[in-house]
This record gives sequence, structure tokens and C-alpha cells, in this order.
Amino acid sequence: MIKYEFENVDADLVSPSDKIKTWLFDPPYNINFKYGKEVKDSMSEEDYVSFIENSVIKMYDNSLSDANLFLIIYSDTAARLLSTIEYTGWELKQWITWIYPSNMGTSKNHLTKAHRAVLWFTKGNPDAYIDSVKQPYRNPNDKRVKKLIESGKKGTNLYDWWEINLRKNVSKGYAGWYNQLPIELVRRIILLTTEKGDWVGDLMAGSGTLMEVGYPLSRNCYLNDIDKRSLSIWKTFEPVTLDRIYSALIDIRQFIPLLPVEEIKC
Repeated sequence: MIKYEFENVDADLVSPSDKIKTWLFDPPYNINFKYGKEVKDSMSEEDYVSFIENSVIKMYDNSLSDANLFLIIYSDTAARLLSTIEYTGWELKQWITWIYPSNMGTSKNHLTKAHRAVLWFTKGNPDAYIDSVKQPYRNPNDKRVKKLIESGKKGTNLYDWWEINLRKNVSKGYAGWYNQLPIELVRRIILLTTEKGDWVGDLMAGSGTLMEVGYPLSRNCYLNDIDKRSLSIWKTFEPVTLDRIYSALIDIRQFIPLLPVEEIKC
């Protein structure tokens, strides 16, 4: 039996001993995308900024004193939101650009959008494990590079732009969910900022990629989403036990009242 609780967002999301080390935040982009009846993706600019602000404050309050937040969003929106997010206490550590081939959104008036911003924010002074993720050397036949490879080096540090394909219907683990994040994108975020046993969280987890990637890496995962259909996907990532997965289905925009616990048989 796995128990899923509907939490009141006025209360802490996690217990003091389970504060989150790294948050993943991939919110609706406010572009009138049809996610489903539970998600409103067409807000006024004022309401959308308030929605993002309330969300990052909630994550700030439920994170360790030294923690990370990764916001994934289109770069023009990121630029408009940056000052609002930093005002809540999060500090921008690095602006990473995620690029990918795409034929969506072609236009006669604009270049095709084929990238998103991955904004890395910090609270306090968390450790970064830059050496945990390497990219292959681009010139493996260079004499100097050959020596590095012979000495055991597996590659060089990542750039601040990541070329990772979108997760499509032919991709590994595709579950038919809208805007599923690529496994490699989430893997890099987890490895760069956490160690085994740390807590990672996703306030709008959707298909649960954070858990799909984080659980095999021995990270404790906190998942949160408003859409109940996500539960059926999360439960496929077995073996899952309650002491490793805390999930709350809440609408942070509405500040809904506390609802009864729902028990779901596996």
C-alpha cells in the first residue's frame, strides 16, 4: 500500500530532516498549451509572475540551508522572471542553455525556437560536483588529449550549453505525457548538485522523470503535481516505498484546503 496525501500548501511540504537539496522546476510556460483541465496555461502576466514567485518561495522554505533550484523555461520568459526569483532569496549561479533540434513552431516571421534556459539558482553555499559529469573530448587524436585519455581521464567539464534531444514518442521511457524532460538533462542536474542519500524534489513532477532518474542513482525523491493521472506513471517506477517517495497533489496557485488522505492499492 502506498499512501498519497493531499497537503495544504500553507504548511511545510517536507519534514525538517528531509529538506530538499536540489529542486527541479519545470512549470507551465503560460503559452496557452493544452495540458489538461487541471492546469491553466493562459494567465495574465501579473498572475503568472505571482504563480512563479509563490512557487519558488515554497521551494526556498522547504530546502536545506545550502540548496539548489533549476528552473527550466524559455529564455525570454526567464529574462523577465529573473529579478522576481532573486528577490525571493535564490541567487543565480549560472545560466545554462539547453539546445535541441526542432521543427516545431516554424514561422515566416521568426527563427525556429530550439532552446530553453536552465537557470541554476542557489541558496547559501551548496557544493557543486562538476567532475561528476564529463563530456567526450572533441579532439581525441590530439597528442595532449591522447595523454589525458591514457592517464584515465574520461572527458572534459561540461559547457554552459547542453545539446540534448527532446523526449519524443520514440524516446526511452516515453509515457505519452506532455513535455517529458529528457533523462540526460535530469541526470546532469542530479549528479552536479547532489550525492547518494540526498533529497531531490519536483514541485510540478508530471510524468515523474526526477524519480525515474533519481531513484536508480540512490537519491530520495519528493514528487508533487496537481494532475492525478501522474500517479499511474509514478507507480511504474517500482520498487518504491513511502520512506523514499513523498508525493502531494496540490495546486499551489489556489492554496487549497487540507483534503483527506487517499489510499491507493498497488
